[in-house]
Amino acid sequence: MIALVAQYFYNEPYIGLPMSHQIESRTGNLQSVRYNWRFDGRQNSLAVVVRGGLQPLVVGSEAEYITEHYWGYNRQRDGSTLEYQVEHPRWRYYDVAEASLQCDVGGLYGSQFQASMSRTPVSVFLAEGSAIAVHRGLRLRN
Repeated sequence: MIALVAQYFYNEPYIGLPMSHQIESRTGNLQSVRYNWRFDGRQNSLAVVVRGGLQPLVVGSEAEYITEHYWGYNRQRDGSTLEYQVEHPRWRYYDVAEASLQCDVGGLYGSQFQASMSRTPVSVFLAEGSAIAVHRGLRLRN
């Protein structure tokens, strides 16, 4: 349903796929997280092993830069741009010791992303996330 709403109201190229996840904790401390999804009949996954506990975002850090975005923009069918606000509390994050991606990158995102997403990542972290609110978009003038 979320993908359909995003497609209809925001012209976002989202699709819905069957997903599952595994979260491993020991003595109340998060150890690892794995997301799985099926695409084109094949299993895909993204997994991380965390290092340490939740940390607050550091002002000016890469994690803050990536997680603290509150506006979305997308080109519309008529060529205009839609701007919409996204609200969520400031997230905390985990450092990641190991990460793996097993994904049909070309099929899901396009062949232009295969080379960059096949390399070892420069950085990885896991944000705790939260509920969000996405506000009605405003069409910007060209």
